[in-house]
Amino acid sequence: MKISVLTITARDNTGFESLVRSLQKAIPQLQAEGCELELVWVHRNPGEKQALYTQAMSQIEGIDFTFIDDKPIYDGPCPAGARNAGVRACTGDWIVSIDDLTVFQDHALLYHLSFARMGVDACVGTFDVQKDDGSVVPCFEVDSRMKDPRCSDGQWAANHFYGMHMAFTKDAWSKVGGFDELFDGVYGQEDCDFGQRLWRAGCSIIWTEKAKVLCYRGVKHNSTHDYLFTNPNAVPTAYVAGVPKWRNDALIQWNKIIGKVVANRRDLNE
Repeated sequence: MKISVLTITARDNTGFESLVRSLQKAIPQLQAEGCELELVWVHRNPGEKQALYTQAMSQIEGIDFTFIDDKPIYDGPCPAGARNAGVRACTGDWIVSIDDLTVFQDHALLYHLSFARMGVDACVGTFDVQKDDGSVVPCFEVDSRMKDPRCSDGQWAANHFYGMHMAFTKDAWSKVGGFDELFDGVYGQEDCDFGQRLWRAGCSIIWTEKAKVLCYRGVKHNSTHDYLFTNPNAVPTAYVAGVPKWRNDALIQWNKIIGKVVANRRDLNE
């Protein structure tokens, strides 16, 4: 068994060293279970980091390392293409994708190993957030939806398939054609779209509060709806009964009322 950890970034301050330290803590635990570990790092603007990171990882035993210099094709966020590039490079049985400036908490990868051995297709993990003053805010306070009693349901997990901490098999990724790169160049939601397509393809998805990561990016995250109505290049994800509707009439009508134009995926602009 092999776990691939995948991270994509375009930042100068990436949190690479902290992530590697958290992986090093997990190596003895995973090796005791006969599990190998791999880190695939995708950087959109690496500069000298490729040489620095590769040299640093060459001194660390127990973690296979791949660095991908992935130049974005479009202006603006392009996470879907970067995620696909990273997944293609992964050689593990179970791929755990987390954001930059994020580390694994104790035993998180052991829980992921157990999920992989259960034979599920995908998993949504949880996250805590560390504030600038060092205090930690639990995920249930960051996102109250994590308290929803339906969170253990597969479709709920698909609706909340957050890129900050998600996992899946490469077979499941291949089954749905990977992340939809028509989201690239505009604003995200490629992660929730991916989760929805996994669910609709019959893949098994679980949500867990046992496997946790710690994010250092602060507790504020732009509301998708606020972003939609202030950025003409934003991508809305309109869910109707758990199904993504890229040309949702009600959403389009609402935007006409408030005087904003919604741009959907790049192929569905109004």
